[in-house]
Amino acid sequence: MTDTAASERTAITEEFTRQWIPRFLDGWLSHDPDQLAELSTPDVRWEDPFIHGTGELRGREALRDWLRSIFTAFPDVKFEVVGEPMISLDRMRLSFEWIGHATMGGPLNPPGFAPTGTEITVRGADIHTFRGDQLGHVVTITDVAAVALQIGAMPPPGSIGEKLGVQVQHLMARRLRPKT
Repeated sequence: MTDTAASERTAITEEFTRQWIPRFLDGWLSHDPDQLAELSTPDVRWEDPFIHGTGELRGREALRDWLRSIFTAFPDVKFEVVGEPMISLDRMRLSFEWIGHATMGGPLNPPGFAPTGTEITVRGADIHTFRGDQLGHVVTITDVAAVALQIGAMPPPGSIGEKLGVQVQHLMARRLRPKT
């Protein structure tokens, strides 16, 4: 399956945007995977670097599973929109910047990160495509490394952990180089 077919996309108006964004933010604030899943088409395609593995999921059930893992790890997660939303010139995509705040109160599975109790802040942008009034495709752009650093999954710059990581990368690079 590809992105929502052009013939199935719904043109976005300013009125729809003003109604949509609060519904979307309320879905996240509810911490209920079903509420966000119901805002999406049954075959929703969601791309987000926080999705373990390929960074992509398809379908409401996969979305629910991923959201359960997010809400377990970050039970108080909330988002706010930064600035004004943007509608593409062809009115087929809605985009907006956001800031998220949360406390890592539970494990993040997968991959299995332990809770730290630390407060995190993350910035990003979403691009939404719709079928009717439901999400058909979401692309999230954000800095996973910033969150990894905040939860201790990535060593701080200049630390022994970073130096060890560089050495591991050198070993991996040697393995990945084409044999000549």
